[in-house]
Amino acid sequence: MHSISGQNPVMVKMPITGAGSAIGDGALITKGLTSNLGRVVVSPADGVDSIGQLRGAHATALDSLLNGTLWTFADIELNDRYQIVEVEYDQTSADIDVASVSDVTVTITSLEDNIDGAWFYSTSGLVPSLLSFAVGSASGNYTSKTATGWDSTTDVIKILPIGHHLALLNGESDGFDSAAAVGTFTMFNLENSFEDATFPRTLLDPTKHDNLTLSNARFYSKILVRNTAGHTVD
Repeated sequence: MHSISGQNPVMVKMPITGAGSAIGDGALITKGLTSNLGRVVVSPADGVDSIGQLRGAHATALDSLLNGTLWTFADIELNDRYQIVEVEYDQTSADIDVASVSDVTVTITSLEDNIDGAWFYSTSGLVPSLLSFAVGSASGNYTSKTATGWDSTTDVIKILPIGHHLALLNGESDGFDSAAAVGTFTMFNLENSFEDATFPRTLLDPTKHDNLTLSNARFYSKILVRNTAGHTVD
């Protein structure tokens, strides 16, 4: 599949896995579920909630791994003419309190489940300004790729995983806030990026950026807004 309308296709870069199988050029792509959270995969036969078409073949050896040791971005051609919105994560209002840390297990009271592939960034505490990638999650805690050294004095913000579809708006409705529980703003997260004093705008990659200490970092997601005046979902 490829667009032939004559319009320039809207392209995004998303981490991809074939779950052990190669993916052909033009394959319909959707968000991963259960074991493939935080990445995109080949669409099932019904094509429900598909994102778009893969531009270029994907080899099995390049599968993105949730343990963060391999992370391959694929070019995806969106199959709807959406307006892509970039949203910055607000670090001035709602931070999330870390309850406790034991090695790579970070306990956060009432943390939402199924956010494998999310990122957490410490805004205060024992090890501030540290970026942490979630290789697994459960209600109330997540597993970090690398031990953070955080403790109960730590506050963090939560950068949502690729494919996530619920977020929390800040009080001004011009950015994303962070809360332990799941948000209510309906969207679809396409890309996560950051910048700081030494990094230009860069896609977040767990093979490069996990356990990185940053300076005056800012974080962004590129999203599709799902419930709009012209395209309601309720």
